[in-house]
Amino acid sequence: MDRMSSGNIPKILHQLWHTADLPPRFAEWRAGWIANHPTWCHRLYDGEAMRRITADRAPQWLATFDILPRMIQRVDFFRYLIVYLDGGLYADVDMISYLPCDALLRDASCVLSIEHRLYRQLQTELGYRRPWQIANFVFAAVPGHPFLAALLEAVARQASMPALSDDAVEEITGPRLLTRLAYALPAEQRGEIRILPQVHLNPPFFYPRLGPLAHIIYARHICAGEWRKQSRPLNRRFLPKGPFPNPFSTDCATLLD
Repeated sequence: MDRMSSGNIPKILHQLWHTADLPPRFAEWRAGWIANHPTWCHRLYDGEAMRRITADRAPQWLATFDILPRMIQRVDFFRYLIVYLDGGLYADVDMISYLPCDALLRDASCVLSIEHRLYRQLQTELGYRRPWQIANFVFAAVPGHPFLAALLEAVARQASMPALSDDAVEEITGPRLLTRLAYALPAEQRGEIRILPQVHLNPPFFYPRLGPLAHIIYARHICAGEWRKQSRPLNRRFLPKGPFPNPFSTDCATLLD
C-alpha cells in the first residue's frame, strides 16, 4: 500500500481482546474511553476478527499472522496492521482515559508515546541509542504511514523465531522492536512522527492524583500484564525503570534526532 503520510488522523479507537467479552474492569476502562470520545468510532476486535480481517483485507500478511507462536504476538502484529489500514488511535484495554485525546493528535500524521525513561544500565543492556523506550500500548497514525509499514516488515522478518520468554516477545513484536526501529530508520523512511512526553499517556501511577497535573494527563496504562507467562512480583511490576519524568519536560521531542 503506497499512501502519503500526511493528513488528519481519523477519529477511530482500536482496541483488542482475545474474546468478544471483556472482563468487568476492562469493560469499565473501555467505557471511559467511549465517554471521553463520544464522536469517535470505537472498535473492539477479538481473536477471530483479527484473523478474518487480516485474511480479507491484507492477505499478504496472513502467513506472518499465522506463524507468530503466541497470541500476544498476533495481537501486537494486528494492532500495527489495523492502524496501518484504517488509521486512528490504538490503546490497550488496560488503559484508563482521563481526557479526550484530540489535542494530542491534531496536525500529526503519526503519534508515539514514551513508555519509560531508562536508567543508564538498562539503556546499555537494551542497546538503545537514547534513554527512552517507546510504547506499543498506545499510538496513532494516518492510514498507510511509512513507520507502520516498516514495523510490519520488521515483524515479518522474524515472525518464525521462537518466543521462549516474555522478553523475546518484546523483542520480536513488542515495544523493544518498535523502539529499535524508531531509532534505526532514517527520517525519510520513517516519515513524520510526533513523540509525546511520558506524562501524557503513561505517567507514574500517583501523578493523576496531583491536581496541577490533571490538565496534561490524558490516560494511564495499568499494565495488567495478562499476556505474560513469567509472573513478576508486585513490587517489581511497579518499580520505575528510570527516574520519574519531569512532567513539564519536552526533551523527548529530540528522541529521533
